[in-house]
Amino acid sequence: MTKKNLSGIEQLVLSRLEIDSRMPFSGIGKSIRKSQQQVSYTVGSLTDRGLISRFMSLIDYSKFGVLNFRVYFTVNYIDKSKFDELIDYLVKEPHTSWVVTCGGRYDLICSFFAPNPSHFSKTLRTFMERFPMQLQNYRVLTTVVVRKFGRKYLLKNPGMLQEIVIGGDSEREEVDKTDIRILMELSENARKSSVSIAQELSVSTKTVIDRIKKLYKRGIIKGARPIVNIRKTGFSPGLLMVKYHNITSDAEKEFIEYLRRHPNVRGIAKTLGEWNMEIYLEAKDALEKKMIEMEIRQSFPSLIQQTESIPLYQTYKKCFFPRFLVD
Repeated sequence: MTKKNLSGIEQLVLSRLEIDSRMPFSGIGKSIRKSQQQVSYTVGSLTDRGLISRFMSLIDYSKFGVLNFRVYFTVNYIDKSKFDELIDYLVKEPHTSWVVTCGGRYDLICSFFAPNPSHFSKTLRTFMERFPMQLQNYRVLTTVVVRKFGRKYLLKNPGMLQEIVIGGDSEREEVDKTDIRILMELSENARKSSVSIAQELSVSTKTVIDRIKKLYKRGIIKGARPIVNIRKTGFSPGLLMVKYHNITSDAEKEFIEYLRRHPNVRGIAKTLGEWNMEIYLEAKDALEKKMIEMEIRQSFPSLIQQTESIPLYQTYKKCFFPRFLVD
């Protein structure tokens, strides 16, 4: 995989941000033998050009007893203003975590956080009633566990990227209002300084530093990565949906290990519903994406019953913090 539209230093800086987006510029510079000023300028350039939109903290929402429901919508496109109104509603809705337009059978994918299925049902119904003429059909998947592998193709040594697991059999953690407010600040900007957060919360900087360390240690914050507009680098993002048959625990473990090593696979989500797994891919074009799909199917013919490829277009919202906990 080649890295289009990225200079050598941009690729190096982006690779380190992929490992840890809270790493100080001085630390990034030392690791790639560049000055802090060069790193700062490069990050500023990537941001100004729209390649990096912001830095996201990967927060394990399951630690709060929160579930994640993925909804695939078919949208009746009336006009741009109505569609913009729908998107604006979803972006501002405190229960949503991911809002992205897509192709294939569906037009829009949206993830909803909720403490239980009943709460999710009410949130979804309110949304459907708000836009009755625009929403036609939908499918719901329950996210069981998410595994973030990162962009391995950016690194000469992909082993430097730590796999991040969110969800699964997590034990609930008790957090107070100060922790919640720190998490909210870091969910908006993973690089926000402890000094700035302390000023926002009217507490000492030491308090913020100590609490952030504990949030990492307790597994509530799993890491921090950049939100990259990958299309601006010449690549195309997409989902590959997988339905199993003849499933065994050993076969699934072998499949996950294969995906973990694959250079084009950024991550996976185990789901309940029509599909058993979502695979997040980045490829240089539709042909490469199709070849990857064929390769995956041919490698696991006894496990995979059916696949469906879904191209992803514009991402309007992406976060891992259940904002409704604040409200």
